Order: sequence, then structure tokens, then C-alpha cells
Amino acid sequence: MALNINEYIEKIEYFYEIMVQNEDIVDIKLSEEQWTLMEMVSHLIDSATNNHQRFIRLQLETKLIFPAYEAEEWKNITKISGYNFISLINLWKEYNVYLLHIVKNIDANKLNNAWELNGKQLTLKFIIDDYFGKHMNWHIDLYNERIKEIKEKIKKKNTE
Repeated sequence: MALNINEYIEKIEYFYEIMVQNEDIVDIKLSEEQWTLMEMVSHLIDSATNNHQRFIRLQLETKLIFPAYEAEEWKNITKISGYNFISLINLWKEYNVYLLHIVKNIDANKLNNAWELNGKQLTLKFIIDDYFGKHMNWHIDLYNERIKEIKEKIKKKNTE
């Protein structure tokens, strides 16, 4: 299987360390439109749970249609503010390590099974690579950008 498991593990470790280092600012809300760091991690767990379903079910069926995922609605229902952040990031990390265990054990013959989304066929291999590659990179960049914005806001407030 040509999946970059070691690269994915390193990415999970790297992102986890960023989360740990910024525990003190996770509930700072910059605006109503912008998610807190805590909300972002909660979303990442939602994403992991949705992909867990895809990784398993697409090994059982050659073609599936999954329900839509509405991130904003899931965030609103979760109401994650006030939850223990260390517990949350540990859950995120361990869930992703568990998903990699599943991925490592996928029968290569199942990698072309597909999720039908808006008329497109997304193979299991594509979904795995996209989740641990592009999706994770996008979230790491967004998380780092939010940290920067929060720290700039704190610095500005302290100089006023």
C-alpha cells in the first residue's frame, strides 16, 4: 500500500505539540465568525469520526453514499467551550493514531472502493491521503494562523 504512514504519524505528533503549547489561549474568541482553537480541535474530532466510518464502510462495500457533514451545525450542537482541553487533544491524537492502525491493515484490493459525492467517485485511497495529507495540512496552517491572530490581539490589548 503506497500510503505515507510514517509521514502521517509525524504530522499528528507535530500538530499535537502545537496544541499542547497553546493550551492557555484555546477559548479566546476573536469574532463570532471565527472558531476558537477549542472549537477547531472539536471539529477535527468530528472529522476523524466521519472518516472512521468511511475507512471501515468502504472496506465492506464497493460504493457508498454517506450523509452530509455540516461543520457549523456540529460545532453549535457540541458546545465544546469549557470542556477539558487536554482530554480533547488526547482524544484527537489517539483517535488519529487508531485510524492509522486501521489504514495500515486495509486490504489493498479495497483501496479503489468509492464514496459517491456530488456525482464524483472518491476512492478509499484518495480519502485516506486527503484526510491525513491535504486536510490535515490545511488545518495545521489554519490553527497556526489563529494562534498568531490571538497572540496579536493579546499583545495589542496589553499595550493599550
